[in-house]
Amino acid sequence: MEQVNSNRLGITDRAGLFILVMLMAAGLVLGGGLSIVAWKIMTGQSMLQMQASLMNPTYVNELRVIQTISALCMFFIPAFVTIWRLSPKPYSYMGFNTKSSFKSILIGMMIMGVTIVLAGALATLNEMIPLTESLKASAKAMEEAYMKQVVVLSNMNGVADLMITLVVMALAPAIFEEVFFRAGFQNMMNRATGKTTLSIVITSLLFSAIHFSYYGFFARFALGMTLGYLFAYSKNIWIPILAHFLNNAVGVIQIYMLHMQGKKIEDNMDDKFPLWIGFIALLIVFFGIKFYEKSTKQDQEKNTKENLDVEVLS
Repeated sequence: MEQVNSNRLGITDRAGLFILVMLMAAGLVLGGGLSIVAWKIMTGQSMLQMQASLMNPTYVNELRVIQTISALCMFFIPAFVTIWRLSPKPYSYMGFNTKSSFKSILIGMMIMGVTIVLAGALATLNEMIPLTESLKASAKAMEEAYMKQVVVLSNMNGVADLMITLVVMALAPAIFEEVFFRAGFQNMMNRATGKTTLSIVITSLLFSAIHFSYYGFFARFALGMTLGYLFAYSKNIWIPILAHFLNNAVGVIQIYMLHMQGKKIEDNMDDKFPLWIGFIALLIVFFGIKFYEKSTKQDQEKNTKENLDVEVLS
């Protein structure tokens, strides 16, 4: 039976899950409003002018700012507020205070590296699924809109620009999205149902769907599954944050290198792999996660022993 948390609201994790989703919807509206205000302050342009200017590389810094504002309001703030009201120890609940060994962290990063390859093969599989002409047109329109934004954000003219882009496109999304999806949504669902795999699957489906990309759906679902297991076994949110950052950083650096070589991003950005490579990657990820689970169990046993020793000494 689900337990009521010891907090000022006296609510369950199931209720917290509902609150989280509602706050995400509110955050979407709030983020949109604040983005318009920020755009007006930075450029002096109206909302109508904003739509066209977002695809202009001249406004790359403004685009970075409003993307960060939107993600902050939609993901990080709803999760933080919900968990702060849900648990008397919000940082522990989210997994910010959990300790992990270097071995577990290294295994986690290696698993994510292989998952990137698996995601590339799944993107190939995604393209092989037949669609009606209308659905195909809609899917391509979403991809073109995404690629236009990537082209704008790829306007990096040196190492300083690369560092800024890594923060905006790799680090910030990793922190904001992992706090929402893994520390928040998955964590609450797992605590409410006691079903770890089901919680990871549903969270991964939501994680992929929220990116609005048909051709990238399987790839992001696989990334979400790996991130979900990295958190579920370690209870340490920093590991999926670091893994998420690794995945994003690989893309940013690839874009940077193409841009510095004077190549067109949309024509030369290849993140797909053959299906047979994906099958090998899937096997490596599967057994890697098993090995990771054993390593994190050792971490938890060590942490438990250290906590007991501290209690005895005190």
